[in-house]
Amino acid sequence: ETEHQNNQPCSFPYAAYDQELKKISLIKPHSIAPGANGFKFLKGSSWLNKVVFPVTREQFCRDVAIVCPEVGENVFPLNPGDVVTFKNGEVSYMKQKSSFVQMVEDDRYDLRFSPTNTDDCLIDDNSDNYDLEEMKQTIRSEICCNFPKFIKEKQDSLFLEYCHWNLIYQLEIVFPDETQQYYFDFSEENIECHTGYNSLAHVFTSIAASNFYGMSKGIKGWDSAHMGGYYRNFQKLYLPTPYGIIKPIEVNQENSSQVKDPLDLRFPYQEIFEKVRQYEVQRWKSSEVNPKVVQKDETKMLRIGNTLVRLSTNNNKVSTEEVTESLQLVGGK
Repeated sequence: ETEHQNNQPCSFPYAAYDQELKKISLIKPHSIAPGANGFKFLKGSSWLNKVVFPVTREQFCRDVAIVCPEVGENVFPLNPGDVVTFKNGEVSYMKQKSSFVQMVEDDRYDLRFSPTNTDDCLIDDNSDNYDLEEMKQTIRSEICCNFPKFIKEKQDSLFLEYCHWNLIYQLEIVFPDETQQYYFDFSEENIECHTGYNSLAHVFTSIAASNFYGMSKGIKGWDSAHMGGYYRNFQKLYLPTPYGIIKPIEVNQENSSQVKDPLDLRFPYQEIFEKVRQYEVQRWKSSEVNPKVVQKDETKMLRIGNTLVRLSTNNNKVSTEEVTESLQLVGGK
């Protein structure tokens, strides 16, 4: 609960969670009702909700049922207002049957673990002023049509690890006016695009819509996304077993505990880089016959340099006072 405040790595606590599940297994409980996520930080402390609850309630219920198979169906996701009774060695669970407690709002989404969004959330300022509706239509077509088709084609090659580990990929697209959530479940025989948030997801990506749009059009690359602060990613990769949790085997040379973001596979760095370079070359070639483009893109230093060149060409003996006066005029624009 204090890693982020103490400048320590804020990632999924694999070792601690493994020990927690093993302790529960040793106890051999008859039934389990996880209630910790009923707690929530409020007001000035609310940002802690992004880092204090690394395991969703749905994940815990699934994991503990695998670690303790003898529990069977006696895993109860307790909400405020639910009632659990013990009588003659039997346990019964009744939703919203409390006479004095009632759940006003199901706000579990606020407790989702998101260590890359603890301070400032990702925003899309759409600095290139792309048409918003055009962006939304293009991105939806890419995610809902082209992306599933790409996954199906590469299911036995690029996405072999995703399918082997039955991973779930959560993709968040941040627009200037809204945020859209999609996920892909690689345990499905026919992998499709689903809308919404999946509480069992393993790989999480957030990206600004304008950058996603730019990559799909070949006019923006990964450098813009990463160095501009328009992309974030984190992963919590593990599988629950009766003996605790295990992490995926080494899947790449760069980081043995991570798999590649499907967006990296859909838009390979070098391929996108070449497209962006060609786009920029064509853009600047056209600017040679369109002085307005040059004039629009000129910086103050370029204007100063051009002024000096013109002065030198017109009169090699121009006085220092005249040059200074010209620079002052240019600098004051």
